[in-house]
This record gives sequence, C-alpha cells and structure tokens, in this order.
Amino acid sequence: MPCNCCEITDKAFGEDSARADIRSYRRRGPAAQTKLILQAIRSLHVQDADLLDIGGGIGAIHHELLEDVAKKATHVDASSAYLKVAKEEASRRHHAERVNFVHADFADVAPEVPQADIVTLDRVVCCYPDFRGLLKAAAEHSRQAIALTYPREVWYMKITFRVVCFFQKLGKDPFRIFLHPISEMDTLIRREGFEQIALRRLFVWEMALYQKRGAA
Repeated sequence: MPCNCCEITDKAFGEDSARADIRSYRRRGPAAQTKLILQAIRSLHVQDADLLDIGGGIGAIHHELLEDVAKKATHVDASSAYLKVAKEEASRRHHAERVNFVHADFADVAPEVPQADIVTLDRVVCCYPDFRGLLKAAAEHSRQAIALTYPREVWYMKITFRVVCFFQKLGKDPFRIFLHPISEMDTLIRREGFEQIALRRLFVWEMALYQKRGAA
C-alpha cells in the first residue's frame, strides 16, 4: 500500500543507497547498531519466533535471525528500493518464502499487520515525526519483546541534527530526521506493559531491549 510517505522515502532511500548498503552488508556483516539488536534478541534465548521488522531496510535483521531465532518474518518498509534489495537477498539466502514483504508506512497499515513475538525498529524512530503513534503501534504488535535503536540524546547529536535539518529545509527536501526525547519513548513503551532489560550505547546510536511483563 504505497503512500505519499513512501514517495518521500523512495527519494531519500533510493536504489543507489540500497545497493551500497547490501554490498557493505555482504562484505562486513550487519552495521554496528544492528549487531546490538541481534545480540539483545539472541540473549532472550527464544526459538521459532515470529518477527516483525519495521523499516527493515535491506533486511539484515531477519536475514540473520531466520538462521537461529525466527521461523518467519514480516518486513514493512516505505522504500521500494530497499524492499527490492531485501527480497533479492532473501532469495539468495533461500528463505524468501519465510518473509512477508509489505511496501508501506507501518503507521498506515498497522491494523492489517499481524502481531509477532519480537518487534524490531533499527534506526526507524528518528525518521518518524509521530514517534508516539509509531511506538504505541509497535508495542501493540509485540507479544514478547521490542528492540530498537535511535540517536543518542547528547549535545553533539543535537548539533548534528540541527545542521542536517537546516540543509534539508534549504534544499526543500521534504524528508526530515528527528531527535526524539528518549525518556518519553521509554515511558511510552513501559506504559504499554514492557520493562527495559538491556541498554547499549555507541557513539551515535543507542539500543534498548524491552520485554513484555510476564513473558520471561
């Protein structure tokens, strides 16, 4: 269900970017912050899980977790170029039949997407103006755990985001990035019945793992 958001995302995350990312993934493996998500999920010691990867990009999370944690996955992404590359990689790895690819903004199709044991959002929250609606919908779709990465709320990231947004406006680019308040995101997810059980930080990114109360 492509939408206006998908058109904006296709311009921001086009085929050249997707091809560059998949080449890097094949050479070096998942990006550093993605590895934190993978480590966190594997620490739960779950098997045969249903995975929902929101804004999954080239599909690195489900490409990896279908090897040992997940039995099937749903990949929702607003970028047609990234979905195309993710599908190609899934076919190359012989697990395309285990992934349901959905071209849409997750916030638009959330009622149509089934629940999953594990929900992941890798570098996705910072692309959404309505992070509250996104995280609430993500939490409602998770039966066991949510893992997400987002930019750290530190002084050098605040400066970086101001500069980037200035040039986006200057160039009349409709796509925006956001540095959302981490404490508010944390409160929202906890209010939906989750507890934070892991927190890891890199220079730019922070990874938080939440487990549903009573799911352990």
